[in-house]
Amino acid sequence: MVDLNSLLYPRSIAVVGASTQPDKVGGMPIRLLRELGYAGRVYPVNPSAAEVQGLRAYGSLADIGEPVDLAIVAVPASASQDVMVQLAGNGTRAAVVFTSGFAEAGEGGMRMQDMLARSARDAGVTLLGPNCLGAMNLRERMFATFSPIPLSGVPPVGEVGLVSQSGAFGAYAYALAREAGLGLSHWVTTGNEAGLQVADVIAWLANDPNTRVILAYIEGCRDGARLRQALGAARAAGKPVVVTKVGTTAAGARSAQSHTASLTGEDAVYQAVFDAYGVHRAHTLEEFFRLGYVLSRGRRPATSQRAAGADGGAVTPLAIVTVSGGVGIMMADRAEQLGLPLPPMPDAAAEALRTAIPFASTANPIDVTGQVVAQPRVFMDALAGVARSGAYGCVAAFLAGGANAPRLWPELQQTIGALSEDANAAPLLLAGIVDDDKRAWLEARGCLVFREPGHAVEAVATLARAAALEGARGAGTSTEAEPRQGMGDARLRNLSREARAQCALSEYEAMRLLADAGVPVAPHGLARDADEAVRIAEGLGYPVVVKLCSREILHKSDVGGVALNLADAQAVREAFARMAQAVALARTESGAPVPFEGVLVARMVRGWGEVMVGVRRDPVFGLVALAGIGGTAVEIFRQTACGLAPLSRAQARAMLCDSRAAALCEGHRGNPEVDLDTAAQVLATVSQLAADLGEHLDTLEINPFIVTAQGLVAADAVVTLRADRCSAS
Repeated sequence: MVDLNSLLYPRSIAVVGASTQPDKVGGMPIRLLRELGYAGRVYPVNPSAAEVQGLRAYGSLADIGEPVDLAIVAVPASASQDVMVQLAGNGTRAAVVFTSGFAEAGEGGMRMQDMLARSARDAGVTLLGPNCLGAMNLRERMFATFSPIPLSGVPPVGEVGLVSQSGAFGAYAYALAREAGLGLSHWVTTGNEAGLQVADVIAWLANDPNTRVILAYIEGCRDGARLRQALGAARAAGKPVVVTKVGTTAAGARSAQSHTASLTGEDAVYQAVFDAYGVHRAHTLEEFFRLGYVLSRGRRPATSQRAAGADGGAVTPLAIVTVSGGVGIMMADRAEQLGLPLPPMPDAAAEALRTAIPFASTANPIDVTGQVVAQPRVFMDALAGVARSGAYGCVAAFLAGGANAPRLWPELQQTIGALSEDANAAPLLLAGIVDDDKRAWLEARGCLVFREPGHAVEAVATLARAAALEGARGAGTSTEAEPRQGMGDARLRNLSREARAQCALSEYEAMRLLADAGVPVAPHGLARDADEAVRIAEGLGYPVVVKLCSREILHKSDVGGVALNLADAQAVREAFARMAQAVALARTESGAPVPFEGVLVARMVRGWGEVMVGVRRDPVFGLVALAGIGGTAVEIFRQTACGLAPLSRAQARAMLCDSRAAALCEGHRGNPEVDLDTAAQVLATVSQLAADLGEHLDTLEINPFIVTAQGLVAADAVVTLRADRCSAS
């Protein structure tokens, strides 16, 4: 973990390029530090001035005469390298470089940025930027930024750390946090990330005792391993991470020869990373801060369990208590969409409510109706009854504008006050119109408040997910698979010299690799001539499949290289002849003839569904697994789920469910049910094989896995190796 203490807890700050004009880039940090209460020493560095904004100015860093914890650099890009050399001589530990004109300005700027980064590393300086808006520590009143936005007000000191790659987003987010009253611990913008990346800040915040929730804005990531380690550190520390990731189109997906690469867009891979580490993803600014509010202030329900889906969702029983039947239905619809069960009201509480209001609905949603105006105590008793019943993880109440009613508010205060002191009562969330003072009173007692009723229900799902993740951490359990080490070289040594040289396996070699790893494959053999093909077919028993075996032609059906359901020797001989002729006419990309490697003869597997499973190498995050409904229509339906390899069986099962491939295992129209855990184990085994091959592997795809009464059986496989690893394999 990179140490950010000098950056965020500096006892002294030098502003290099300090301006006498407070509104300039080099002047604003000094103004903020002086006016907003920073208690450390501030050293303006300006060789042309004796004094800057009432402080003594220094001609250079060396003139200060003592080491400085943090340097704020506001000089032109061309002068920044000189400043970094001075920092090394001064013993400065951290630097914020505001200056633009680096990598974002083209090739020359990139060279300057590389030099700046190298100089910072050599000097042992933690570098933030360049081209960034800086950093703040709200608790220490430390404002290393040129944004004037803190002059309009400072958010309350709190336990939410915010990090953003974008300075503009960071400034706007700061203002929204202040407007929402969301308490911040730290605020960091990383800019061009020549030194610190968002991942480094997340990792540090995960270990910061003053931060409980981390909000991050991400545009992209150059170091996937670094980000995964950071998210893992946050999860291990029990600190929820909320991410807004922009750039969600498939434009980043590589084009490749396998479905696996073309079906997995860049955003799907990021989502797989977020799912793997329990990250809460926000798609709008409003949701970004709402999730921060919920996770930093909301009580976790005591009865949350991980749901089956790959998104790491969780379920908790919810009670909805409402004064409006229509709004109650709206909230119930959202609960069902989120997988939150709505158990009926316990008998005793239901009987008490029906006795008081015979026309009230005691199902769930629990509709006390507008009678709450005349009988506010009945509503409060229903609220307290379900909260204390032990039947629910959370209670969401809709009061419309009732909280502001003079007659209702004292009753609500009494009820909420009593529930907040009852450790066994379920957390309460309130939707409705509530003025600021009452809202603050409610929130101080753990009752979250929302204007939109659906947001209260969504908050329950968020809290349930957080509770389930934290519970798994507390129990020391993990759903992740651990990759085995050192298996790739041994597996590849058994393959032919041609496979290692050409960076592709024939289907025969790919199927052998799968079988050796314990993956069920269709019984098969390799034939170099028609007589051998017939002998293999008769040994397997008719009917059989004959397929062209080639490293150059991966999609065999495109050239007539697949013959199904062959019932006798004559059909096998004819198929062999057609495929030999197809290869004779084929050419490689360079125009060379395609070598004939024979045909694969396999037993015809009878089934009623096809599943596609693949693993490909993502350039940022490494091996990514994909599963979904397979066959020749895989690219049409594109019904897939994504995860990081290797997968645990639980993760594999969740991917089968999320891609709807699990429906093929359920048994329908007379077909028997296939054990889903067994099918998931096959997917997990494939992902582990990919992890075993490690840095050697580019893509591994099985399409189709045929769903049979005995489980999944691989009927076709493609394996390609990384070009830069082939000769070394």
